[in-house]
Amino acid sequence: MQKAKMIVKFLAVVTILIFSFTLLITGCKISAKSDIENSQSAGTKATESVKESYTSETVNENTSETKANSSEETTISVKDGLGNEIILEKPAEKIIVFVPSALEIIDALNAMDKVIGVDNWSIDSKEPLAEGFEGFGDFQGINMEKVTAANPDLIIGLIGWAEADIQKLSELGIKLYIVQAQNIEDVHREIINMGKIIGKEVDAQKLSDEVKKAFDDVSNKVSDLKPEQKPKVFYEVWNDPLMSAGKNTFINDLINYSGGINIVAEDGLEGWPEYSVESLIKNNPDVIIAPMSLTENPDVILTDARFSEISAVKNKKVFIVPDNPVSRPSQNIVKGLNMFAKAIHPEIFGEFEAIK
Repeated sequence: MQKAKMIVKFLAVVTILIFSFTLLITGCKISAKSDIENSQSAGTKATESVKESYTSETVNENTSETKANSSEETTISVKDGLGNEIILEKPAEKIIVFVPSALEIIDALNAMDKVIGVDNWSIDSKEPLAEGFEGFGDFQGINMEKVTAANPDLIIGLIGWAEADIQKLSELGIKLYIVQAQNIEDVHREIINMGKIIGKEVDAQKLSDEVKKAFDDVSNKVSDLKPEQKPKVFYEVWNDPLMSAGKNTFINDLINYSGGINIVAEDGLEGWPEYSVESLIKNNPDVIIAPMSLTENPDVILTDARFSEISAVKNKKVFIVPDNPVSRPSQNIVKGLNMFAKAIHPEIFGEFEAIK
């Protein structure tokens, strides 16, 4: 019996690790509703704003920005998520992208022509942006033969690769940028760094500014709320064992920006910890949010006998959100923000709806 329990616990931990890697690899009532619609689907809004605004600018402005975006006169230096400095002599022209969030940013910057390959997981999962690309491996291992033949200027990878693979890339002279992001500030860093890598710093700054504005717009609407006006929120990552998100996670940032209180962070927990049912009942959240990787049906949570006395369940304040917009460090994180804001404060932002 003890062995079976340990196996279940192990599987749950693996699940949350995969959930974490997804962010690497693998968003007056009438006036408020109008305001949130202006920033809704911010991943789409920010992307389209960056893509479309340039076509409406004057020829002189475009010429100026093209020069500003170009890094031909100086070398390019960026620090990745692990703090490693990557130096390029010029903007990368051939990039293999193993991280879906980085691919989303590159797409928003109109630079998909710089991508020559992606990870196998994105292809197998039928990620839209991966369509038509060749796979070069995944977080379990890199296809060195294919990588060598492709001779990329840069590989954008994720934390957790085997040290032997990283050493081999170094021996081959292939530069490696590792994505490691845990909070909203890291999203801005990734956007700016991707812009530098592909020679589109001005465009990247505009995209980052769009994301910041969307977060500020939501945060400003709840900034005057008193503590007692902020609903207590529980994000249910997994149900057996019960797991959640604490400090230093995108989830915690989304809850805070949306005017809620993360009960797990309030308990001083960080990352993706197990959380006891006893603590959940004691802290009695007003709102429960869960990812579709747990369930697509809120009834799974609403009918969980362990939660029957919890306010969120009694009042049917249980909401299901798509995983990607709340876990990937790209401009699409604002879609997650809009969903959280509506789930936590519908009286300010309007009725909840899932945004993929």
